Amino acid sequence: MTKKMLQGIAIGIFVTTLFFAYNFYYTNSFTIIKEVPTELNGDLLEQEIEHYLQSNDLVAVDKKGYEELLSKVDEIEEVEDEEKVIEQEEDPQKISTKEVSFIIEPGTSSGTVGLMLEEKGLINDRNQFENFLIDAGLETKIKAGEYQLSTDMSLDEIIRQIT
Repeated sequence: MTKKMLQGIAIGIFVTTLFFAYNFYYTNSFTIIKEVPTELNGDLLEQEIEHYLQSNDLVAVDKKGYEELLSKVDEIEEVEDEEKVIEQEEDPQKISTKEVSFIIEPGTSSGTVGLMLEEKGLINDRNQFENFLIDAGLETKIKAGEYQLSTDMSLDEIIRQIT
């Protein structure tokens, strides 16, 4: 770009800014309606709201009712959490484990393997997986193939199996 072209662009921006500023401050095209038209009264608006709620299968609840519903939901969640803890204490073997067929294609990077393991629910944190591989010097030792892995396997067990 030449100096003249840049000057032309700058002048164009300046003129446009002046035009918009003039229209904003000196014309009435930006009028804000502050009053509700007199032909609309509260009943009509309530009827429209009721019609909208009914046509969309919705219910309106006041703030107090909403807060009561939230507190009941919290109570139910707490009871469910307590029941899960009790179930796990009673039968620790009941925690569901899932066998997953896991395929590593030739040339797949350790980062991609970590992402795939995380997506399948076999590991919780792919960064921890990658850091473990790097610390152990195994990031280039991952073998291509099909593996049967379980969701209850530790990170160390998974790494031992795929390297």
